[in-house]
Amino acid sequence: MDLRALTRPEAALADAVPFAVGGLALTDPQVKAVLLLSLAGVLLSVYGRLLDAVVGVDVDRINPARQRSPLVQGRVAPGWVAGWAVLTGLAVAAGGWLWAASLPARIGFVALVGLRAWLTLSRRRTWRGTRRGTRGGPPLPSLLVAATVAGGLPLGVAAAGGKAGVGVLVLTAGFGLAALVTDWTVDDLRNLPTDRVCGGRTPALATGVYLRRPRGFVFSRRYAAIVLTAQIGLVVAVSATGGLALAAGPAGAALAPAGPGGPVAVAPVTPGTAGGHASLAGRGLAAAAAVLAALVATAGLVRLIRSGAPGLDPIRSPRPHGGGFVLANLLACQLASVAWLLTEPAGLPLWALLPAVGGWVVGLPLRLQAGRAGSG
Repeated sequence: MDLRALTRPEAALADAVPFAVGGLALTDPQVKAVLLLSLAGVLLSVYGRLLDAVVGVDVDRINPARQRSPLVQGRVAPGWVAGWAVLTGLAVAAGGWLWAASLPARIGFVALVGLRAWLTLSRRRTWRGTRRGTRGGPPLPSLLVAATVAGGLPLGVAAAGGKAGVGVLVLTAGFGLAALVTDWTVDDLRNLPTDRVCGGRTPALATGVYLRRPRGFVFSRRYAAIVLTAQIGLVVAVSATGGLALAAGPAGAALAPAGPGGPVAVAPVTPGTAGGHASLAGRGLAAAAAVLAALVATAGLVRLIRSGAPGLDPIRSPRPHGGGFVLANLLACQLASVAWLLTEPAGLPLWALLPAVGGWVVGLPLRLQAGRAGSG
């Protein structure tokens, strides 16, 4: 249970989805490649969470939302957690370097591991600098968080021997914006009391968000504008991905690597093939569902802000809720991925559906279980 609390495997599986989609965004995707990329995404997520737990243990001791951490309660030794963090980071960097099809992709795996470590250590410098009256750390840490999550998609394409096109880049923007909205709302609000003391740089603090009594938050117009702008950007990215998938029509094309690290060929689809009109109908259904999920998430986010997010108050809510729109955003990005992946001439393999929507499928039961526990 202590290991699960530190690594959050359900969140790690969700973080691995962009990596899996990158491996699927090719003609004739290989099961081995998708599994290896998914494993890299899981390990990278676990690596970051273990680093955060070790480096931020002193801050977590004064954070009401982190009092149940095994490190805070002394059930797990910091050295043990740090050791596992190093091992998982090395596994991602070394495995990516040995397996990736091109030199830029190999460098990308190492860069993601280094970027995640720099982000975590810079937060530590920010906390220490605040105690000494100085400032430290990156000016836009949320953008770095988004890069480590969404960067897995183009990296997965490159590692599998393909080349990222417009659709992949738009999908990357969608996953990145989803990570930003989550970070700026659920994560930042739960950490608001600690960030205020420790000098965290978040939009919530910069725009004057503060706790109110008996529970909940007071949001400024600037904060609402920042968060909703990112959410609208996600809706646009999801809609654009669906539009690109539909524009491919029954004569769409997909990336087909000629060989590891080799040139990319374009494989056309004719109306009489398996990837013709039937595939177009599937793209339309997935695209429409993606836009609907994004709009539902937007409505949930607006409702959360208007209500003052009482369920996210870390002081009055031992089991904080209110982030249901996060799962809807994740589902929207995954359905948009399915719409784009269906542009493959032969159609999306049935086994590809699991990694494409796996993060949401795993997250939903756990979300419902947490809701029942909180209401009991």
